[in-house]
Amino acid sequence: MKQYLRHWFGLACLVLLGGLAGCSSKGGFEPGSGSSAPAPLAGAQSSPSAASGRMLVWTAKMGIEVEDLNAAAAQLDSQMADLGGYVEERGDYGSQRRRFVFRVPSAAFETALNTLEQTGEVRSREVKGVDVTEQYVDLETRLANNRALRDRLRELLAKAREVKDILLIETELNRLQSEIDSMEARLRLLGDQVQLATLTVDLYQKQAAKPRTIYGPLGYLYKGTEWFVTKLFVIRE
Repeated sequence: MKQYLRHWFGLACLVLLGGLAGCSSKGGFEPGSGSSAPAPLAGAQSSPSAASGRMLVWTAKMGIEVEDLNAAAAQLDSQMADLGGYVEERGDYGSQRRRFVFRVPSAAFETALNTLEQTGEVRSREVKGVDVTEQYVDLETRLANNRALRDRLRELLAKAREVKDILLIETELNRLQSEIDSMEARLRLLGDQVQLATLTVDLYQKQAAKPRTIYGPLGYLYKGTEWFVTKLFVIRE
């Protein structure tokens, strides 16, 4: 029985090593290529953008100068909600600046950008899309392999009789389950980033133009005297 357990435990470890080697040597997707992502393995989580084939994480950062800071902030809250989005973070920096981090459905990303540009005068704009297709598919493949190995180890554990063999299998199961939990969390995070774009917006209160100074006769005399005295003491700055 002991030799039987060791034989199957060794076989399971070889399967794990073979699966990991296959993941590291497989060909990846080139960003921007026309190839579609392969279908997920059986038992793996379904890709949130399987229809499009590519998985893009969209982010944008904007600095916008507005006439009325409070009115613009309230307007953006309402407009992003109409697009199916929400405010993830909010920062108040006095009467001159507000910061918002919006999450909106990726399908409404372009509409959200156009909405932001119409809010006021755009001072800065940065838009970025990151292709995470290869990363997502690699995680799916590794996760499917780990789940399959976990199931085999559970079968071995049910057949084990010696304490040493039970402890050995349980140790490997705990390590493997920790990896599975980490991969599942990473897949959920990637799926959320793909489905919801992130827009960081800084709103600035537009400053009123300072009125031009008009000097009277004594004012011009004072400015001229100031310039003359300065030149007496300072030749070059």
